[in-house]
Amino acid sequence: MTQPTTADAEKLPSKLTTRRSVLLLMAMLAVVVIVPMALDRQRTPVEFDQSAVDSFSESQAEVVFIGNSLLNTRIDPDYFAGLTNSSTASLGIDGIAPGIWYLQMANVVAAAKEPPEQIFVFFHDDLITRPIYFTGVKDQRLRDSLTHSNSSGYSNIPVQGDSLAEKMTNAFEKLYPLSNSRATGSDDLLSSIASQVIGLSDDERTESTAKVFGFANRRDQEAIIQQPKYHGTFASMIEGSFLPPLIEIANKLGSEITFVRVAARPNSDGTPNEPESLANYSEDIDAYLTEKNIRYVDMISHIDEGAIDAAMYFDGYHMKQRFRQHYTEFFAEWMNWSIDPNDHSGTAR
Repeated sequence: MTQPTTADAEKLPSKLTTRRSVLLLMAMLAVVVIVPMALDRQRTPVEFDQSAVDSFSESQAEVVFIGNSLLNTRIDPDYFAGLTNSSTASLGIDGIAPGIWYLQMANVVAAAKEPPEQIFVFFHDDLITRPIYFTGVKDQRLRDSLTHSNSSGYSNIPVQGDSLAEKMTNAFEKLYPLSNSRATGSDDLLSSIASQVIGLSDDERTESTAKVFGFANRRDQEAIIQQPKYHGTFASMIEGSFLPPLIEIANKLGSEITFVRVAARPNSDGTPNEPESLANYSEDIDAYLTEKNIRYVDMISHIDEGAIDAAMYFDGYHMKQRFRQHYTEFFAEWMNWSIDPNDHSGTAR
């Protein structure tokens, strides 16, 4: 006689299936997270790229621009050189932040035969005082190629511990690098000298730039308002940031360094898109740099004056390609005004 099926007997296959699913998930996580992390420990660091120093030295740059994509969409270094009759180099790489800027300053700019006369560092919101471990895009090869472990000290600075979710994301990107192509792909490298660090030729760089800006200018041009980023007061962030070391390097080189804070896309009514907390931050960093006799430019003031408007942006921070030379002209004019200490017709704060 067939025994009736009990409720417990019905649950048994379900429990076994659930257990198998959990074990399978754990195995998948081990492949995605543990294996790449183990391989990364065995990764041979990329050697310092001396060619970046050699290329920079050969440029004999009198003016150097440092920054990321916000710089690259605003300043055309070749056009700037023609306008100002000064040899100009840009070290801008998309996605990077103060940690990489520090390495560029300490190990590339400082290693040149002749130091530049002017250094301009472009940043947005409060990026210049983000924590000391923050380098922007997580590209260990780039960081290695710019690091002299025996001199910069950067490799000995502790980094922030990633969460499990971040470790999983990083591991996935190592296994499937195309998933992170927007962040680390060569399409984002717009500077000739910066591109050489990664190994792009000038022709490849030119083609990459065209692709980036071509796509950008085809985007929907509706108003894109992006909330500016704020991570804490200037006083609470300054000591743990790269700002003091950047200033120290410039002083040792005898180069005049200027920090340029770009403005987010204005509000739909044309008013600056900046909360009071960031306005206070800007006043504090202005006072800090003024005390050290260092120039500071907050482009919010130029939005107030109407020199920069929302029509020049294609998203919350980046400028449209067709306004790049216009912005370069505007900035070159401002720089020429402010070079002469007896000429106060410029708008630098």
